[in-house]
Amino acid sequence: MIFLYHLLSIFAAILLVPLFSLTALFSKHKWKGLAHHFGWVPSKTRPCKKTLWLQALSMGEVVAATPVLKQLREQNPELYIGLSVTTDSGYTTALNLGMVDSVFFHPLDCLPFTQLALNRLDPDLYVVTDTGFWPGLIDLLHRKKIPALLINGRISERSARRYIRAGSLFKETFQKFQHLCMQNTNGEKASLTLGAHRESIEVMGDPKYDALQPMSNEEKKRFRQTFKLNAETPVWIAGSTHAGEEVIILKAHRQLLIKHPNLVLILAPRRMERVEELIALLKKENFSFSLRSSPASTESASVILLDTMGELAQIYSLGQVAFIGNSLIKPGGGHSLIEPLSHGLAVLHGPYVENISHVSEIANSQGLTYPIANHEELEEKIHTLLGNIPQRLEITEKSKTFIAQQQGAAKKTTAIITNCLDVQPPNH
Repeated sequence: MIFLYHLLSIFAAILLVPLFSLTALFSKHKWKGLAHHFGWVPSKTRPCKKTLWLQALSMGEVVAATPVLKQLREQNPELYIGLSVTTDSGYTTALNLGMVDSVFFHPLDCLPFTQLALNRLDPDLYVVTDTGFWPGLIDLLHRKKIPALLINGRISERSARRYIRAGSLFKETFQKFQHLCMQNTNGEKASLTLGAHRESIEVMGDPKYDALQPMSNEEKKRFRQTFKLNAETPVWIAGSTHAGEEVIILKAHRQLLIKHPNLVLILAPRRMERVEELIALLKKENFSFSLRSSPASTESASVILLDTMGELAQIYSLGQVAFIGNSLIKPGGGHSLIEPLSHGLAVLHGPYVENISHVSEIANSQGLTYPIANHEELEEKIHTLLGNIPQRLEITEKSKTFIAQQQGAAKKTTAIITNCLDVQPPNH
């Protein structure tokens, strides 16, 4: 199977060069880093003892990897770290880290491209975080005896079914990983179903909990002032929303404004390219709104549309209640609950949360999060929570305990990476 995959990838490479180049024209970062996709990744720029290639799909994966990267850098200053990404948001986030030696886009999984990338970077270890598997590259690494490691592994049932439909291709891929560090037992079960060796799998938790940076009350106050929000103004946040969800959210908000006239909704779409679409929707529905990038008009707005990147984690600090997107409409999957919970918010989500089911199940059972199915339930639950201060205070305290209990994965993950690199941490 893998031989056929490599063969087809050679022919695909010929077609992908012009096609991908055309697509990249519409992306500032991907156009600038176009050569990366074809294997021309940055070569090492300094002497080093060992080289790590870490792949993080997008912004969320980069953020989750940050505490691991920080510990690796502190423990191994001579380690060369090349960080690859797949999306524009991931690239922007990675550039701002300041703790890696190079940032580049992951090459397309075609034999000529991946072979060139390996020759140029010459890694001692390849690490992929969360999800996103490249059968061709993993096979090349295996042939070259370069270990491959999955950290913060996340495989949903839906993804597992897709991998299974590919026949033996992904079974072989998962068997070539030296170690699979999974977020939870659901990922462990999916890995076993896909054919991974049991002895290579370990449930480690999610390093994203270790990446959380709590804000002081003074920082929250200053941040709130930038939005021109009074201390007494109630706020709810709809984070990482997808197409179709905003209509439902705005229906709920319209009803909430009858009971809470001063209520402000901060609407944060998952993709910035949808901002113009949402501006048109807000105008059509006759909502008073402002853009985050134009805070001057915020005072009279009942909706603030987040049209800036990288702020959502902090923005949760402004609210009392949060809704997490990609959960109301099929197929959904859900986005991270961790950030709003870290700020002590009551968190709502729709019924389609397969990607975050492990966290949602625990949080639901502890009364930290609440499933809703439509705009009526969304409106009713937010109204109840806004009027029940003792309940919200209880959620805040429980959330602190919940977050603390989940931390520690970054340290364990760093130890495994260090061991795979065969480098000695300090005090050894």
